Amino acid sequence: MFMKKILVIFTGGTIGSRIQNSTIDVDDSTGYYLLKLYQEKYNTDVEFDTIQPINILSENCTPNHWEKLYKTINQVEMDRYNGIIITHGTDTLPYTSAILSFLFHHTEIPIVITGSNHALEIEESNGLDNFNSSVEFITNSGIRGVYTIYQSNSKKNIVYLSSRIREADSYNDQFYSFGGIDLGEIKDGCFKINKNRINPTMDELVEHRNKLLDCDIDFKNQVFAIKPYPGLDYNFFNFEHKPKAILHSLYHSGTGCISDSSSSLPKFVKKCKDEGIDFYLISFKNIDSDLYVTSREILKYGAIPLQNISFEAAYAKLNIAYNQKILPPQDYIEKELFFEFLPQ
Repeated sequence: MFMKKILVIFTGGTIGSRIQNSTIDVDDSTGYYLLKLYQEKYNTDVEFDTIQPINILSENCTPNHWEKLYKTINQVEMDRYNGIIITHGTDTLPYTSAILSFLFHHTEIPIVITGSNHALEIEESNGLDNFNSSVEFITNSGIRGVYTIYQSNSKKNIVYLSSRIREADSYNDQFYSFGGIDLGEIKDGCFKINKNRINPTMDELVEHRNKLLDCDIDFKNQVFAIKPYPGLDYNFFNFEHKPKAILHSLYHSGTGCISDSSSSLPKFVKKCKDEGIDFYLISFKNIDSDLYVTSREILKYGAIPLQNISFEAAYAKLNIAYNQKILPPQDYIEKELFFEFLPQ
């Protein structure tokens, strides 16, 4: 029986940090400390190769770091490994997860992103458990694609579709899935899928084939994202340096402010369109169904509606769409790549 071999890509974050003088910061040696802890506790017949293309706290992550990670993974000889584990900080983990799910969902081996709630030296840290669950998923699941694994406060080892994981709650530090249904969990060393109409089936995960891009992506074209709140004043946005596209989220019922004031979303859409900026709205449940009058008014001005996709996934996907040269950006953003669109 051949020994399993996994490539571990360290990028920093809490899972790659140490505490000194009550301050948490990345440490170049902590990734290897994680492997030492793993081998001491589990003593498995798994061989690890390691690389560390970046070493940052994930709140400092920018699209330039995505580009470096993209190029790093592109250079990997995939047939040498059973899977890839990427350790990452939790603050921006959902965005990097989404980026990777769109760029590498077609690979012949599984890619898993994971992190930690505390530095590894803290007893309450779930970093080692998350890493072990990632190893178990790669060695036992039999599926490929891009996934995020992170233990919940109730000690469930949750498996998320990386195209659906959402930012963690700032109080209890828990991630959740867009649509409210996680893909599954690691239990007794095995992957147990959560059978639900909004989740892909095991067969769909196993058979998934959908490579869309094979080109360099430099992430030079910027995308600007806005979340609404009562009283948002669009006069503050002058765009001395114009983005290529804007992603504007809506309230949960697909609505936004249309009052005749500085908070008017239709006026802002028109202003942006007049300046040559593509404007995307998320997330509508069904654009062909009954819509609020506010939604109808906003759409009159040429905004592009996106349906049933999370803010994190849409932002990540737009960053790829406007920095690739294979498809028109709108064609790319509207094509499903890795189960990011929920069914109506």
